[in-house]
Formats: sequence, C-alpha cells, structure tokens
Amino acid sequence: MKRRFLFLASLIAMIAAGSCKKFLEESPTFLVRDNYYLNDQEVTAALNGVYDILSQETMWGGQIPIRHNATTDESYFSYQTFPTGPFRNNHDPSDTYVTTLWRNLYTGIERANTLLSKIDSTNMDDNRRSIVKGEALFLRGFYYFTLVQYFGDVPLKLTHSESIDELDIERTPVKQVYEQIISDMKEAESRVQPAAVIKNSGEISRSAVRGILARVYLTMAGAPLHDTEKFKDALEYAKKIKESGDHVLNPVYKTIFINECQDIEDYKECIWEAECKGANEDEFREGGRIGNENGVLCRANSFSVVGYAYGFNSTTYKLFNLFNPLDVRRDWAISTYTMDTAGVKKSIAATNIYGRNCAKWRREYELVSPKNKNYTPTNFPMLRYADVLLMHAEAENEVNGATPVALGSLNLVRNRAGLPDTTIADQDGLRLEIRNERARELCFEGLRRHDLIRWGIYVQTMQDAADEIVTMKGPAYAAINASNVSQRHLLYPIPQVEMSLNKKMIQNPYW
Repeated sequence: MKRRFLFLASLIAMIAAGSCKKFLEESPTFLVRDNYYLNDQEVTAALNGVYDILSQETMWGGQIPIRHNATTDESYFSYQTFPTGPFRNNHDPSDTYVTTLWRNLYTGIERANTLLSKIDSTNMDDNRRSIVKGEALFLRGFYYFTLVQYFGDVPLKLTHSESIDELDIERTPVKQVYEQIISDMKEAESRVQPAAVIKNSGEISRSAVRGILARVYLTMAGAPLHDTEKFKDALEYAKKIKESGDHVLNPVYKTIFINECQDIEDYKECIWEAECKGANEDEFREGGRIGNENGVLCRANSFSVVGYAYGFNSTTYKLFNLFNPLDVRRDWAISTYTMDTAGVKKSIAATNIYGRNCAKWRREYELVSPKNKNYTPTNFPMLRYADVLLMHAEAENEVNGATPVALGSLNLVRNRAGLPDTTIADQDGLRLEIRNERARELCFEGLRRHDLIRWGIYVQTMQDAADEIVTMKGPAYAAINASNVSQRHLLYPIPQVEMSLNKKMIQNPYW
C-alpha cells in the first residue's frame, strides 16, 4: 500500500487553510476544520498524511540515510559540491538540513495529534478506529524518538494546535519524552494488526512496533541515559518478533534490495519500509532519492534508460575490510564497478577501496520506465528482520552474556551471508563482534551514527576513522569531515528559526 501516494491524492480535502506562523517549524502549521474527520475515508486520508513524512526525499526517502548519516566509520560523503552540512560535520543552527528535519518531524507529530484528537467522534467501525489510532500513536512515538536521537530534550506536545498563540514551549527532558514514546508504542502494539495479517511492509504491523520498541530500549540502555535495565526490555521485544513465526531472513541477501527497487513485497524480511512511487513525473511526484544519490556512480547520458546515480555515499577502508572475502554481502553492499556516460560498467581497481560506492540499491533493477534522472521508486528499509536478530543477540549478550541464544541469533545473520557459525564465548568479544556485524549487515541504512552514539564511542571512533583515512591515503576531505566530530556533534543544534520564535527554547551545549 503506497500510503504517501494515497495521502497526496486527498491532500486538499484533508487540510484547512489556517496558518500558524511560529509553532516548532518554519513553514505554517495547518489547522483542521471542524467539519473534517467525519468518516472512514477522511480518517484514512488523515492517517496517510501522518505516514507521508516517512518517504519524503528530505526524510527516509533520501536525506536521513544519505546525508544525515553519511559520515561514520562505515561510510563517507564522496560528493564535494556541497560545502556545508551534517555530512561534513560543519553545520550550524541555520543549516537547512537540520531545520528541515526538525520541521518535518513536528509536522508529522502535529498531524498525528490532530487525528488522535478527532478520531473518537468519527462515524466508523470500532475495530478500524482502534487500528488507525494505534498506527497514529506509533508514528507520533517514532517521530519523537527520531527527535530525541538528533536533538536531545525537545518540546513534548500531545495536542493539536488550535491557536497561533501556542508558541512558546519549554524543552522536555529526554527521559520524559522516552516515557511518552514507550507509552504511545505500547498502546499501539495492542491495537495494530500482526504482520502475517497485513502482509505489507508499508503499513505499521505489530512486528514493526515491537522492533522499533526494541531499538528504543537499546538506545535508552546506552548513552546518554545509560538505563541498563532497558536491555531486558529490548530482549523481550526482539524475542517477541523472533518467536512470532511471522518473519524469516530472505535466503538471498541482494534480493532484499532488488525487491525494494521493484516494489516487490517482502514483509518477512523487510518488516517496515518507507515507500516511494514512480519516476516523480506525474501529478503526485512521489519519487525518492534512494539509489540515485546513494547508488553506484553512473554518468550515463541516456539516464532515462540506464538510471543516473551520483554516488554520494562510499565505503571506508574499515568497512570494506570488516568483510570476509567470502561474505556475499560485501560485493553487493559495496560497488565493484562504476558506469560511464554510455552506461557501460567499468571495474574498479582492487586497490581503489575509497572509490567504491554504496551499491545496495541499483538503478539497473528499477522497473519504472523511462527513468527519471534524479528520482526513483525505490523503498527504504526502516526495520529488517536481520536488525531484529542482531538486536536480540546484543540484548541477550548484555543481559546474560555470550549464551547459545545470543550466538544463535547472530549466526542466523552470518549464515545467510555464507559464513560459518562464530563460537565466541566471552561477553566482551561477542559485544565487539555484534557491533561489527551490524556494520556488515546494515551498512548505509542510516543506523550506524546512532549506534556509535548509544555505545558511547562516537567521537573517538570518528577520530580513529579520520586517522585511518590519512594513513590509507584516502580523500583528504573525507578525513576532514570525520575529524570535525567533537562532543558537540553528539546532538544537532536546535534550529535557529526555532530559537528565534520560541522564547522558552534553550540551545544545545557547544552550539
């Protein structure tokens, strides 16, 4: 189900023309008319609007994995035209990427709050009402989770805006925001349907809720909260998915990403996806940038046939060498070729590690024709079963040590890659192996930066990455981008526009 497509088809009917100059975003907040949300059709349109945020090219349909998470120990931003941004770690409170991220997340929250405030008075089936409420609650919780990961303490607002006077809101401590996130997601868990019933990666299933809850708890167990009791909760929720029987690893790693290029349903592996649609040339303009900005470098003149790609994201020496040469993931996740102006593949020299792009999503597999130079129909994985297994292994190891249970989940992921079981018997050794396995399995999927932060090793890891780039004679600018990281980069700055409009807002440390 292409949620975002359905939303835009009814956008004019969904929102009213009211304006709010200042609440938590640069552009106006839309205020709802009292005569909307009267039936199932209107509620569905409103719910699709809450989903709509996910797939926008400035969000998970493009910039979050490609630009916000470009510079880690597994990847670097290999396009020099843009001089400033989070991918250079030289951004500031006026940065467009930072401001847009803040604005979009609060837009999604405002839409969810509006829907939740109206749905109980809507004329619709009670079971359907409960499901919609669950999906809206989950998405509100997920948007707040994203906010606290990037910004720390943020204003917690749980009602929709009735007046432009609702402007000045204090930042809520991270711990309190997490309490609301968990409350929203746990209620959602009881309302949404099992994945085996939905059979659709674009719609929030019970597995999606449980998997993101496991991610939330792992984050809380690490920095900055260090609430290590939450490892037990993460273990519980990952275990629920594993024991549900609804999910299994796709036996062929590359097929996961080919399916996303071709909009082939694979909910057993891809539990939750941000969905894009078409070539961005119809009235809905629903294409994203997955495979275009972060695909295998292709300078083809006939891009409508071959598929143009900029190669923004490239591998580090560290990531490439984390792979065993027999690991089937390496030469799929990391390119072995580029494509010239004629669309002909040119092999990359074996010694040219830094010249290798992210290659998970390849434009040659798109079915939409003709192709657009800059937009693709490719979906993005928000949560995969492989991630759940690795979270399960991590939480089990932290709670009980290097048990057969932890090794079992880890080895399922390794075996799919063509690797034998690991038999690491100590907790510290298994902890390191799980962290490395997350890089191998989930590289370029926008998770590494937050993993490094919650593990408390982000700043040191990036300094080490910079040193390695210099030692291995990688691009000088990539070393600078990594070496720019300091304590202040653990959080983004609060956008300048919000600082100027919200009189109760306080800036993050070091900014």
